[in-house]
Amino acid sequence: MRSFLIASVVLFVAPTYAQFAYQGQYQGHPYKVFIYDKQSLGDGKWEFQTKAVYSDGTKPYYSDRKVADCFRSTIDGRVVKAISYYSVEKGDAEVLKAVCGRH
Repeated sequence: MRSFLIASVVLFVAPTYAQFAYQGQYQGHPYKVFIYDKQSLGDGKWEFQTKAVYSDGTKPYYSDRKVADCFRSTIDGRVVKAISYYSVEKGDAEVLKAVCGRH
């Protein structure tokens, strides 16, 4: 029992990486998106995952892992536009800036 308690405390206290990327609104509910985890792959490429936190207390959403190429302005090989035209592209430019360290 004692080792379980120690392991639980260590897992709870361990810091997680979360860098703000952008905020938006979905069906009247505000949310914020953070870069939850990122790892360098070298040559300006980063593997990352995002976390969306909703203001209404809904369970956070974790995206699939993706790869950003900072030199080619792509996420998973798709060029990121400065202005999104489709809802699926919403926030991509802000996420790329946050992952690549450009604000």
